[in-house]
Amino acid sequence: MENTASDLTERSQQLASILYQSSCLDFGEFTLTSGKKSPYYVDLRLLPSYPELFDRVATMAAELVRQAEMDFDLVSAVPTGGLPFGTLLAHKLEAPLTYARKRGKSHGAERKVEGKMEEGDRVLVVDDIITTGGSILEAVESIRANKGRVEDVLVILDRTEGGGENLRQQGLELHKVGDIGPVVRELREAGKISRKMSDKVKKYLAER
Repeated sequence: MENTASDLTERSQQLASILYQSSCLDFGEFTLTSGKKSPYYVDLRLLPSYPELFDRVATMAAELVRQAEMDFDLVSAVPTGGLPFGTLLAHKLEAPLTYARKRGKSHGAERKVEGKMEEGDRVLVVDDIITTGGSILEAVESIRANKGRVEDVLVILDRTEGGGENLRQQGLELHKVGDIGPVVRELREAGKISRKMSDKVKKYLAER
């Protein structure tokens, strides 16, 4: 069953409340890893500290997977941000879990993919946030180098800064629980942030 724009908006509205309650979303002036300035910052590593909210997000992700009828043999999480979500999601879907390293270990079997993955296995890659998609693409490269097949990627939040397009260029389809745009709109409409801040984020996203 196809996921529509209205489905994404509805999930984003639910996610907005969860991010606000868990203090995972902050507004101000932040410098990202890339060096770029951003008027907001998302830290989903805080979410597992709120078990009920964490479970709600994982349930939303599992429902998205089922609705989209994704075809996969196992889940592979992107370290480190994607590991908590990938672990709980795999449990809810009753699917095997692996995780992909950016580079192989320097000792032992020097594996790039931890966990059991057979040649030809279809892999659903899971991460917490996507910006440009660089970390996800590194994980996909490791999986494909180990003869795994990847077509679908799932994230909790899309910052909508080109990541989806970068994934499409590598033959990957991006599925997301929420988009930052409707998340911010919902917080503004709920009176959680000022119109000035909402407009600042809107301007930032339009310039990406």
